[in-house]
Amino acid sequence: MTTAPARSRTAESLVLAAADAVGPGLAAEPDADRRRDLLVLAALAAVEARDDGDGVRSLADGYGRLLLASPEAAGDGVRLVPIGVGERRRRGAFATPRGLAASLARRALPVPVGTVADPACGPGALLRAAFARLLALGVPTGDALLALHGVDADPVAVALCRAVLAADARQAGVDVTSADLADRIVVGDALLGPAAGLDWSAAFPTVLPADPSTVSGWGGGFDAVVLNPPWERLKVAARDWSGAPPARLREDRARAARAVREHGRHPLTGAGEVNAYLPFLETSWRLLAPSGRAAAVVPAGVVSDRSSSRLLQEWLERDVLETVRVLEPERALFDGVTGRVGVAVLALRGGTAAPAVARPRGADVAVGVADPDADAGDRAFTVDAATVALVNPNTRTLPAFVGAAEARVVEAVHRRVPVLVTRGPDGSVVDDPWQLRLLTPLHMTRDARAFRTEPGPGLVPLWEAKHAGLLDHRGGGRPQVRYWVPRELVERRFGALAERGWLAGYRNVTTSVSARTLLPCALPVVGVGNSLPLLSAPRLPLLLAALASLPVDHLARCRHAGANLNFFKLEQVPVPPPSAYDVPAPWDPATTVERWVLTRFARALGWTPELSALASELAALGVPVPDLLEPAPPQERAAAFADLDAAHAVLLGHTRADLAHVLSTFGELRARELAATGRYVTAERVLAAFDRLDGDGKWS
Repeated sequence: MTTAPARSRTAESLVLAAADAVGPGLAAEPDADRRRDLLVLAALAAVEARDDGDGVRSLADGYGRLLLASPEAAGDGVRLVPIGVGERRRRGAFATPRGLAASLARRALPVPVGTVADPACGPGALLRAAFARLLALGVPTGDALLALHGVDADPVAVALCRAVLAADARQAGVDVTSADLADRIVVGDALLGPAAGLDWSAAFPTVLPADPSTVSGWGGGFDAVVLNPPWERLKVAARDWSGAPPARLREDRARAARAVREHGRHPLTGAGEVNAYLPFLETSWRLLAPSGRAAAVVPAGVVSDRSSSRLLQEWLERDVLETVRVLEPERALFDGVTGRVGVAVLALRGGTAAPAVARPRGADVAVGVADPDADAGDRAFTVDAATVALVNPNTRTLPAFVGAAEARVVEAVHRRVPVLVTRGPDGSVVDDPWQLRLLTPLHMTRDARAFRTEPGPGLVPLWEAKHAGLLDHRGGGRPQVRYWVPRELVERRFGALAERGWLAGYRNVTTSVSARTLLPCALPVVGVGNSLPLLSAPRLPLLLAALASLPVDHLARCRHAGANLNFFKLEQVPVPPPSAYDVPAPWDPATTVERWVLTRFARALGWTPELSALASELAALGVPVPDLLEPAPPQERAAAFADLDAAHAVLLGHTRADLAHVLSTFGELRARELAATGRYVTAERVLAAFDRLDGDGKWS
């Protein structure tokens, strides 16, 4: 019997209303997650019983929020008490927003198809979008429903997915219940094989017939795959659980990570500290038919993280990567996820058995777009395997250009200037002109036992990224340090660099849309946290001067997406080799490039008396050093930075037009200066300095 739908209510109110149906067993259940699951399933049964489609949709849409609360007894009833994000993250319950889900469905389903899969379906947001897309393409409702296949390890999410798809189908005119979808929307771990997870070929034999000769163990494939996988590493972060994760969770996560690494189904992504989104991407590709299509929303780090490189290389070499859009939305896309977390949308145009193409088309990539469906215009550029080999020779990850014009500028630099460190296929160093080394700082967790909250004898401050700025170790947003550590620990850990009498590092917590991305600085011999990696090189002041320039910063941005500028990204930045500084300066033949650059470096640096060892090192090179007790006037520092920027534009081979383009890409810097002064002062100053150097890029 069908009744009129009840008035739509929130997921929370529907769950609380179901407490009576669960009965005394609810209070007797000691596990909070189990209590919540019982309430959600009872609420679902209630709305299904009265054919309340809106109620079903409210529960499905609100499932992620429900995982942020624990049901607790309150008098004669139950209340939902807020808890941490741990359980929501464990289940990966961050539903795809409706507009983004529709976008993915359009990318994966440009034409009607017979089979669609979501290997991390959750409560069904993407499968609902695929269903709506098939209906819009004219597929009959019954056939569209039969096309849908979903998998999720969370049985509550699977129950919601079945119910909401059935509600949508009934609304479209097909009399169906959630039970009718049980053979196509199934519970299982999509990443793990039959021994520990889902046997895909057994679950969907007509689509994925068993084939032991393949990596996956199946043949065939789906016509389309849509995906928003969990974005979590397969390990446990205690902070997500207020310091007390559930018993056995660490063991379960470790077992899952080992299975991903060792069972052979993820040869391209099952290595190291596994982030679940990558093996889900690989699985989705292996689920595709030869001419199938896939669309996914994943972390923006897929573009630049080393862990994604083998998968990206395979896609580019097979020419199946069709589009990549790294989003810069006007507001956060996912409920409960900060807008600082980068998001990428990508599409594939063929499975593992896709036929070879005579002329690769490459991937259409755009970075910093607000809408994945809008015309990217001049922000779009084409990437193929050769491009990646040129600009990211060590990792073979995608560049993050802001358009075709930038791609031309950066590729030209790479043809002229070597990267900081070139590595071979096995990771060994092939070329290292700067003799650059990374020193591991103090770890904020593993070394925390040595931290003190007050200064004392034998202790030195602990510096973190937030304390440091551009060539100014006190120039960060938070000048006050939080901890002090034993000087003996610092000297033992930092060795020869500490013996030099000063340290050098760069902030690795940064984004490509900040005012500046690459922020190196000189430091006294202090404790340094892991957000401020330390650098060592024989000609370290000269290297810091180069890294502090806008043209080199721009080149770092072109391989960075996400929040961490890892050392493997920095290694691939083109920087003029030391020999380029040993020649007479073309704009001032009476001095060398090194002396000229270091003189400006000394004027730009944020000096304190604790940097006296660096001052002595520069003085030994014949470089005048300012009074360490007298801060340089801001205008003098700004002029010195402009000279460093202009000189490195010349050393990199930029024309004036190239440099103007480079400066135009620092959007946040430009916006701040326009708001403050009405002018883009930095660009004016740097271009004027470039003109004074007569840097036409033609000297050698």
